[in-house]
Amino acid sequence: MNIASYFHLASSALHTTARNKQDILNAIAESAVKNEVLKKTDPHTLLKKLSERESIGSTGFGKGIAIPHCSLDNISSFVIGVLISREGVDFRAMDGQPVKLFVYIIAPSKYRNEHIRILSEISKVLRNAANVNKLLESTSVKGFFETFTRIANWDSSEDLPQEYSQLTVHIQDAEAFTRILELFTEMKDCHLSVLEAGNAGKYLYALPLFSHFMNEDRKGFHRLILAVINTVYVNESVRKIQTICEELACLDKVMVSTHMLTYFNGAIDI
Repeated sequence: MNIASYFHLASSALHTTARNKQDILNAIAESAVKNEVLKKTDPHTLLKKLSERESIGSTGFGKGIAIPHCSLDNISSFVIGVLISREGVDFRAMDGQPVKLFVYIIAPSKYRNEHIRILSEISKVLRNAANVNKLLESTSVKGFFETFTRIANWDSSEDLPQEYSQLTVHIQDAEAFTRILELFTEMKDCHLSVLEAGNAGKYLYALPLFSHFMNEDRKGFHRLILAVINTVYVNESVRKIQTICEELACLDKVMVSTHMLTYFNGAIDI
């Protein structure tokens, strides 16, 4: 999936003078419908969809960044665009701070998995303050997305060998779980399952021999991620998981194993 092909370059302006959240959503709707993919979409319909998504919870995830997005039934491709507010807008972001950078996504309803992966890929870039500062210096939409693509360094190759492996990741730390799950959702051609698990102590607690060592408070967090990915991504994935564990000082709470698959068929929703 090469998401650069979805970038919307037909906006009349990169910078917006919108002063509030409603104005921003209006500006996004007016900008997005200039794209050929949305030529049959009324701006008011798109505005309604964007507003409905915001009513669930703000897409402003903090540090001056928001990724407004919605899904439409009558389109077959994605539209990804950008607006920048120099002064910042009260977008009811999670941290309460004004939002300056808006990267929006209009998605086909039938491509839910791809929608999730695009959200993950874009948010990964925007969580880095240095990346955001570079992007805010852009003077044109084209320049913005050229910088964005260079920072993201996405692999757009479609000629990957058809060899797959399964990574099994046992995780006993909630923050590590969130970051490792995001890592997999960003990955091309990745099939995921998450299982609720229990530490062995949860069961030892019920045995008289071990009850002295265990108690209800020590049952703890435990989840299992099963990820089927293209084998070319295995080493890089293991390296990134190791980095996450080192940053969070939880090397004793994450265990990874991998094995090649002799048979693989089908797909599942994220």
